[in-house]
Amino acid sequence: MQIKLAALTALERVAAVARQLGLGSVVDRVAPTIGRRFEAFELDVDGVRLAGVELAQLHYVRELREQGRERTLVRLLAAAVPPGGHVLEGGAHLGYVTVHAARATGPTGRVFVFEPNAAVHDVLLKNVAVNGVAPQVQLHGSALGANARRARFYASGDTSSLFAAGADAAWIDVEVVRGDDAVEGSVDVIKLDVEGAELDALRGMERLVGGARTIFLELHPELLGRAGTSSAELLEWLAAHGFAVEWIDEARQRTAPLSEPWSEEYVNLVCRRAA
Repeated sequence: MQIKLAALTALERVAAVARQLGLGSVVDRVAPTIGRRFEAFELDVDGVRLAGVELAQLHYVRELREQGRERTLVRLLAAAVPPGGHVLEGGAHLGYVTVHAARATGPTGRVFVFEPNAAVHDVLLKNVAVNGVAPQVQLHGSALGANARRARFYASGDTSSLFAAGADAAWIDVEVVRGDDAVEGSVDVIKLDVEGAELDALRGMERLVGGARTIFLELHPELLGRAGTSSAELLEWLAAHGFAVEWIDEARQRTAPLSEPWSEEYVNLVCRRAA
């Protein structure tokens, strides 16, 4: 696999140079054929074994492995989950965060996963199984929202959303459920990465939010705008529900106050129940 990764890195550099020389159309023609040789993979990321079957998935896992993407997030999440606790996760993708959450809960805990992209279910289930946490993980093939309904779901690469990126985006029909209806009892930690639907999902789990001590979620202004809301509205909702919010600075492996600006297109937030 190391040879495969080195070859892919070299090809990416060649492609970047070719684009600079005005050969982008050639790159676009040959890339799909060459890329198929790299689609299936299995890599270790800080003790988590992750498999995948697409180049977009490999790109995501390489960012986890080589750039430390989400490393601070999973460290904070694992520390927030009590042994035997319950976690609700919206948007699991390949299961990297899922595995960390399940390991933190231990054999008596549960991770309730909501992943409407059926195309990743087999890989997700394989990854939780190979990492030994399948008994703790309960997969729901539905999206989270404020109201139960059927909706269009748009899947593209490692970004899947209830909100279209363009008029011609491909979509599938999925079930949208309220977290409060789908999960009985309470949860200790909530983690959401639902590409702009974070506020809508939170509005459907008021009861669960009331019992949770910590929420982790993505703050992506562009995707929130596509969903008809905003960063300000999301932050106001969290404050009104008693959470003190910081953003996760992966580059410095720390949390930072909202008053401190970030340069990334999006960041992850850690929201802790105010004392």
